[in-house]
Amino acid sequence: MKWEIDEELEQGKFIDYEEINIIRTSFYKENINNKVLKFQTLRDVVFKNCIFNNFNVDNTYFMRVKFVNCEFLNSTINNSNLNQVLFSNCKFTNISFFEDNINNLNIVESMIQYSKIENTSIDNSKWDGINLKENIFRHSKFNNIEFFKCEFNLDNFIDVPCSKCDFRTSHFKGININIDDLISSKLAIINMIEILSDKGICLEE
Repeated sequence: MKWEIDEELEQGKFIDYEEINIIRTSFYKENINNKVLKFQTLRDVVFKNCIFNNFNVDNTYFMRVKFVNCEFLNSTINNSNLNQVLFSNCKFTNISFFEDNINNLNIVESMIQYSKIENTSIDNSKWDGINLKENIFRHSKFNNIEFFKCEFNLDNFIDVPCSKCDFRTSHFKGININIDDLISSKLAIINMIEILSDKGICLEE
């Protein structure tokens, strides 16, 4: 999960980019509206304090890309590959991940709300201090993800096997999840109490 961009990056204006490959570039305080990325590659790229609104990504490859203090609104990422991507202190509202392959994803101290992750595979990742609210996870696969001190609120999991995931430090409130999809994952006793209470099942000594 640890990786760094070692050298100085060229400062760029994202709105001006039309190249297929965006490499070793940083973008700062940009409002990126109604932008489409298709069949492009982003490698060793940093976005800081940027706002993405109606930002649509299709068949694009992300490698060692960092988003710091960014906000995503009404955006989609489809049929794309993300490898070694960091979202730090970001906010996602009504964003859709669809048919993506994601590996080594690190999300830190961020919020994800009213969003969808569908037909997507996420592997070998860490979600650290994430507040989730009313998201839909559907027909996806989560493998070897550490959910560290995350808060799940009214989230809906539909056919989402969670293999070797670690939820022990996280909390669930009003969520819908199939217990069978948690087989091989790590949960604390409080996790099971929270999940079962949402199903109307009370555990007593």
